[in-house]
Amino acid sequence: MAAEAESAVGATGLAADATGLGHAKRVRLESLRYATVPEAADYLAIMRTFTSDIAGLLSDQSAAEVAGRLRDQGIELDNDTADARLSYLVDHGNLARSPRENEAHSVREYLQARSRYQLTQIGELVHRQIEELLGTVEQAREVSSEMLNGILAGLTRLAGYHESSLATTDPDRLASEIGTVFAQFERLVESTRDFYTYLSQVLARFDLDRAEFQAFKTALLNYLQRFVEDIARHLPQLADLLVQLVPRVDALCARANEGQRLLSVDGSLARRARGLAAGDWESLHAWFVGSGHRESDASGVRRLATDAMRALLVNLRRIASAAEREQSRYGDLLKLARWFDQADDDTAHALWATAFGLYSCRHLGVVADEDDEPVPPTTSWWHGPVADVPISLRQYGHRMIRGRTGTRVDFSEAKRTRVAEREAAERRHRAAVAELARHSGRLGTVRLSDQARTALLELYSRALAGHGRPLTEDAEAAAQTDGLRVTVRRAPGQSTVITSPAGRMELFGLSIGVAPAAAAYQHSAADQGQPGKASA
Repeated sequence: MAAEAESAVGATGLAADATGLGHAKRVRLESLRYATVPEAADYLAIMRTFTSDIAGLLSDQSAAEVAGRLRDQGIELDNDTADARLSYLVDHGNLARSPRENEAHSVREYLQARSRYQLTQIGELVHRQIEELLGTVEQAREVSSEMLNGILAGLTRLAGYHESSLATTDPDRLASEIGTVFAQFERLVESTRDFYTYLSQVLARFDLDRAEFQAFKTALLNYLQRFVEDIARHLPQLADLLVQLVPRVDALCARANEGQRLLSVDGSLARRARGLAAGDWESLHAWFVGSGHRESDASGVRRLATDAMRALLVNLRRIASAAEREQSRYGDLLKLARWFDQADDDTAHALWATAFGLYSCRHLGVVADEDDEPVPPTTSWWHGPVADVPISLRQYGHRMIRGRTGTRVDFSEAKRTRVAEREAAERRHRAAVAELARHSGRLGTVRLSDQARTALLELYSRALAGHGRPLTEDAEAAAQTDGLRVTVRRAPGQSTVITSPAGRMELFGLSIGVAPAAAAYQHSAADQGQPGKASA
């Protein structure tokens, strides 16, 4: 069952081969396609003609015979269309062309009987799963806890076999006992999985009213508690028996397989029931015993029961608070859908208008006002902009406006403060530049303010960064700002000292000159005969 479910899920992703599926597996998954195509009703009806009774398992049919059987069921399908549908099923592995030769007395009879079709093993398996899926009803299913007694009795009989008695035991009888244990085990596991799946779906609902909750609570408390008690009562005995059988599993399987076996066409042994291979016992051992790094599934079932009780309390708390706030409109929408289903056309239109406030169309040629109403009333909903729905209404269904509208924040005072700070910084910068200009030519003999020292260091760093390479004795770096020019030259054996309240800074092997930008430019042009580098 698990492998078949995985195959069904994988069929939706045949285009991508990222999972590493081989060609044979991808071809097998193609057999699921007929159930999802637009002509699925025709394909299902055709497959039912091959699987509806036991006579269809070994028989073959022609397109005319299939069309005739469908016609008896009220499905009109001509012979050519039926043949095309049958060929599609052959291409996808659900059917195969029959090798049987037919005796024809005329060309017409030969053309009608030239292609006969029979069911394949994969086609029968896939269609059985599809029919089971279509017939599934989402309702509670009892857990087959009565299988625990049968499993316990079967394992007790198997544990009673010793080497001497095992050698004289009929292989078919032993295989029957092992197969019975595993059939009961699969029934128990399948029903447990279905029960907890239904349970999780119900516990996740937020639309249970008080009556539904009361009925569900009674069934859950009584039935689930009884099932958990059955598991707890049988688990120790089953676990002990399985531990005892671990060293004897290979011998049991070997003896059970000594009987007459069916061989496949290629000479290999045919597949047998579960439990007759030593690897099949691992699932039984994992469910009742577990391992050192994994608890048993039976213990997990008991833990899931505790989680279900906790989820039941969550629903009870929600129902208790439902009088104060609305949680779900699921029940109301179902009732409304039921009214629509039972109403005639006129009543349905009136019900629609009453429930949703949407009346019949009125084609009015109203010109939209660009300021107040940018979208005219004649615009279709399909092409109009999306309405802005508040999050409380969209997610929780609350229609009331909670809280009050926030006041508009006034940033004018903050803007005035930032502008004043900027103007003050610019005034301090201009004052520092003016101070440097007053002390041009004698920086090493005066004490500068911290603002003037900062402005000088900024010009100094800009000059070196603008030069872009190490200074040589015949080169200089220069930078200027606000009419002031600073030049930096190499001066081996000399140093420049800058003093300010922040401390004393000495530049070894460098000289810094400060002069008005125009005077420094003219002086450099007079010395070098060209505009460019200025010297101090």
